[in-house]
Amino acid sequence: MRSEEKLSTLVIGGRGEFGQFLQQDILPILGMDNILTFERETTGVESLVQLQRARHVVLATPLAGYAQLACELVYRCRDLQALTTIWLIPSVQAGVWRAVTATLEIVGNPFLSAIFVHPMYGPNGFRATEPEARTFQNVLTAIAEGSDHPLAEEVTQMDGAFRRAFNITTTDAFNPEQHDRITAYSQGLSYCVARLMFEQPEVDTLLKEKMPDLYHSFHANHDLILDFLRINAYMPQVIAAFAEAWRQTTGSTYDDVLQAFKHADTALNRGEDSPIPTKWYERLRGSS
Repeated sequence: MRSEEKLSTLVIGGRGEFGQFLQQDILPILGMDNILTFERETTGVESLVQLQRARHVVLATPLAGYAQLACELVYRCRDLQALTTIWLIPSVQAGVWRAVTATLEIVGNPFLSAIFVHPMYGPNGFRATEPEARTFQNVLTAIAEGSDHPLAEEVTQMDGAFRRAFNITTTDAFNPEQHDRITAYSQGLSYCVARLMFEQPEVDTLLKEKMPDLYHSFHANHDLILDFLRINAYMPQVIAAFAEAWRQTTGSTYDDVLQAFKHADTALNRGEDSPIPTKWYERLRGSS
């Protein structure tokens, strides 16, 4: 295998919004210019050829079905004989981590390792000049190392590259379960407002007028938001807290939305700042 082939980065799901974002705004700035792509439905010889050429594989497909696809990816890589790192970047981490680590153990390829990380930024916000820039970070929840493929150096390089290029830090302070609980109470709470928008046209109209950037972001990520609400195991208590707070308002004004968010946030986070805040959680919190 030629050395330049081993430097390729393969983005699975490259036609999606986040896949395009990685290809256009992130990977080239990090010096990853040799980018390959294929889609989740690509199978057979074509996908195997791409995987054999890739040093890094980023799974950038939608949250629904992510864990299954990640496990299938591990099986596709079972016979690779060169160092390969799979980057798993879902917004809900725990189920993916459990499934993939078990699959890696079954496959037993010593050259195959995986990094589990949630990029807390995206096409709608990642630049250091934005008001909520402090929320943009990589949350590294876990790694799984093949016996011949340690990851410490790669993780250190990633941390340094993102700091230099984007002023984005990387934290490893939370494991996958902790990550999912904390993000449910911040990101997930903001998504309760999104679902209210989707379900009630009058609320949709209010937020389009009062918070147009949030409005457009939530609609652009409609499916991801509903998948997050469904898949994150900690969302039932968040949904219940917001629903109760909403019932205590008149349910008709922009201030009602902010009041419901504030009361639910207080119930869930006890007035403390979230350890993993998100852009729209901070925006709603600052407005309420």
